[in-house]
Amino acid sequence: MGIGVAHFFARRFEEAKAALLQSLQEKPNWAPSYRYLAACYAHMGRLAEAGETVKRLHTLTNAVVPSVTHWRNAEHRELFLSGLHLAAKVA
Repeated sequence: MGIGVAHFFARRFEEAKAALLQSLQEKPNWAPSYRYLAACYAHMGRLAEAGETVKRLHTLTNAVVPSVTHWRNAEHRELFLSGLHLAAKVA
């Protein structure tokens, strides 16, 4: 998952998607991977897949959008949250 997150924040969304999907094969119930994947799909303009990913996330937790106030980098917070909010809207 860490590699996928690094690609996500570097805005290499295609690489992030591949790494996050691999992460989910290894740990299929890991909610953070679904969150990043949903945000990634949203930023790629793949809204249907983003929405489906949020629906799968809902089966694991009610906390779709977590608190990220502890993140120092405001740009990272905005990138993650904007993608996740967009994905949640289409779910």
